[in-house]
Amino acid sequence: MKVFSIMKISDIIKRLREDWKRIISVAKKPDKDSFNYSIRLTLLVMAVVGLIAYIVQLTTSLIIR
Repeated sequence: MKVFSIMKISDIIKRLREDWKRIISVAKKPDKDSFNYSIRLTLLVMAVVGLIAYIVQLTTSLIIR
């Protein structure tokens, strides 16, 4: 039977801090065009999902009547 060692809370926090530091060093700020594209795409997807939800709710309310 294999015995697993349990990490201490301080070790977990230290490792988490190192992971965050690595992520921050690799991450970069998007340029304006990329950011605008992401915003437009997000808004479009939200609108489509909202429209689908509205249509589903409308049809179910009409069917239940």
